[in-house]
Amino acid sequence: MAKHLLSLLALAASATHQALAAPTPPSLTYLYSVNLTMPAGTELGQVPYGSRALLPISGGTFSGPKLIADTSTKPGKVGIGLDWGLTDSKGIFSPDAVYALHTDDDSTIMVTEKGHAPHVHILFETSSDKYAWMNGIVGYATGAPYEGGVALDVWQVS
Repeated sequence: MAKHLLSLLALAASATHQALAAPTPPSLTYLYSVNLTMPAGTELGQVPYGSRALLPISGGTFSGPKLIADTSTKPGKVGIGLDWGLTDSKGIFSPDAVYALHTDDDSTIMVTEKGHAPHVHILFETSSDKYAWMNGIVGYATGAPYEGGVALDVWQVS
């Protein structure tokens, strides 16, 4: 029993020492840039946490070195989606969107976005063997509105 207790104390001391060490920041690897086309939406108005709007995503294009084979000739296409974002009392928009990316080799990747603009957290889901690596990664994006939609640059967090 005493030996087991000593082992637990050593483990706790080791964990405490590791917790005090400076953490290593994640690295970012560029994935793609996307332009989402977003026509006028439906304002729901004031809800408990701010002002909610339903913003359709009607299309757009994207390109990036790991997703589109030849970015100079044929960008990928954005499928339909919806952003039911929330604008808080300070005017900060929090996206909450789901849409599809259609690659130039006919694969489809579902994108789920959440965040506080301009910072966006992204998860991916696909049945494609070629892009299955995306099912287990986290994306980070920054972006801004442009006339007719939103533009984002997306990185993989490692």
